[in-house]
Amino acid sequence: MPDITQIAAVHLKTGFKFSTYVKTTVPISSEAQKVICISVDDHGKMRVKSRSGDSVSIKASLHECMMWLAKFPRAIFVAHNGRRFDFPVLVSGLLNTHCFETFCNCVSSFVDSAGFQKSYPGQSHKQEDLVNVFSRQPAMPTVLLIMLKH
Repeated sequence: MPDITQIAAVHLKTGFKFSTYVKTTVPISSEAQKVICISVDDHGKMRVKSRSGDSVSIKASLHECMMWLAKFPRAIFVAHNGRRFDFPVLVSGLLNTHCFETFCNCVSSFVDSAGFQKSYPGQSHKQEDLVNVFSRQPAMPTVLLIMLKH
């Protein structure tokens, strides 16, 4: 199972953002490095788009994320193709750090945005656009948690 390399969240009403990079415990493949623009140098320092970036342990990253999410009720986790990749990777990280139950108290549901392509053909399916369209709905939560890099 690959490691999470970044966790990010956006509060829809205020635009407040959360982002943290995660120290990996397994090497990032060269193919993945090209896709996510994240690598680890010979000294163990994370590089994001060729610039040095700070990173913390997965447990610290998840804890910081949950502290941030606790400020906003009814958070929802959205990831494109989340059922196939993001959700299993996140759940694995949560279980390995014994944070699963606490995280579930912060997040009300998980949504795979890939399903929107079939339901809304001919429209933009970028997460930012989905937020703009669906955040206007009265039942939508106020937080969108996005796994930007995995």
